Amino acid sequence: MPKGREKCLEIVKANLLVLLTLVGAAIGFIIGVIVRNTNPTDSTLMWVGILGEVYLNMLKMMIVPLIVSSVITGTATLDPKANGKISLVCLGYIMSMNFLGCLVGSILCVIVRPGEIAKTEVHAFNSVPLETEDIFADLLRNIFPGNLIAATFRKTMTSYDTEQYRVNETVNGTIVEVIKTVVIGKNLSSANSTNILGILIACAVFGIATASAKEIGQPFFKFFYSATEIILLILGKLVWFTPIGVASLIGKTIGGTKNLEDDFSRLGLYIATQMIGYLLVVIAAVPITYFTLMKMNPFKFLFTLVNAFVIVFATSSTAMAIPESIRQLEGPNKVDRRVTRFSIPLCAAIGRCGSCIYISISCLFVMQITDQDVDVASVILVIILTAFSSLAVPSVAGASLITVIILLTALNIPPEAAALLFSFEWLLDRMRSYVNYYISTKTMHQSDGLDFNTL
Repeated sequence: MPKGREKCLEIVKANLLVLLTLVGAAIGFIIGVIVRNTNPTDSTLMWVGILGEVYLNMLKMMIVPLIVSSVITGTATLDPKANGKISLVCLGYIMSMNFLGCLVGSILCVIVRPGEIAKTEVHAFNSVPLETEDIFADLLRNIFPGNLIAATFRKTMTSYDTEQYRVNETVNGTIVEVIKTVVIGKNLSSANSTNILGILIACAVFGIATASAKEIGQPFFKFFYSATEIILLILGKLVWFTPIGVASLIGKTIGGTKNLEDDFSRLGLYIATQMIGYLLVVIAAVPITYFTLMKMNPFKFLFTLVNAFVIVFATSSTAMAIPESIRQLEGPNKVDRRVTRFSIPLCAAIGRCGSCIYISISCLFVMQITDQDVDVASVILVIILTAFSSLAVPSVAGASLITVIILLTALNIPPEAAALLFSFEWLLDRMRSYVNYYISTKTMHQSDGLDFNTL
């Protein structure tokens, strides 16, 4: 066999999963377009996406056990000094990137003013969004969960007791009847979502205690070390279902979209503003920071993570890419496992630069379409609120849009004006998740490079 052909086959074999995943994404897009043109029913869309749903369930089944075992073993193998250093590097970089996202998004929206051409009627929501103070209270409660078992499948959330009454209001000189909702009480309830941040903190404490216990803690450490390796072995097999899962998920998403042309004509500039914000961070800000700190090509190692990026795009969740991230960063990229097994779950929990861009632009966009004054004070307030609230955004699809509604309420802007944003949420959710994950990979690589000598 000629050497050129043999080398080509080796490259294909080494990157077979990536190539199959990209083919799966293309097939899913084609299926979605075909299905969309047939005006599909809910039942049709369910069957188009059923394999993707099964694929997601397989990943979800492994994520919590992997986080628990990998964080405990990762922190247990570090001395307290190195542990503190890596934590500070990760947290510092994540927080600074989140703030940069708020800044970029706000400045872009003020300059471009996409809301000027997207005036829309306001449609009322039936739900009552969380108050800002309750967001932070819930964040603190979830950082320190009272029940670790319950934290694997639910998180604490404030709920409201409400009453509705009818009032007459004057709108454009016409008296109309409006239904007002008033909060009369607050209760602590739970939401069906994994409390990743709480589990991460608790497992880090167990890992540090295991390291301090020395010989006594060795059986405990060996159990979780074995569990981590076994889970990664299982995930190594499950990952080959990625092309099928991606095709199914993308097919369902594209097939279920409606009125794309009309919505794009109104939201085109808004979407363009979002994309410019993402590109500024991905192509300029992050690579410059990475090159300055690491003195390395910022794009070279990203090619080994193509499969993880496709998973993020298909699922709209950085948490779903945790298993594949660990596999690729510890394998081809040679990132120290003591760094990856703490940093990856941490980045998945609070790394939200893309979400910050989206939230800040969306809030100011809604202010513009409702003819609110977008002055310096309001822009600064949006930046501050977005930076803090981003820490409470879970790694699930659509979470950032809920945060936008919450912040609009805090800014005394009718949250129902955000209804227009739902039209292209399926696309922007995937793009911001991509940005979140992109920055997370840089965070982990930089943590490894900066702290390697102290591990």
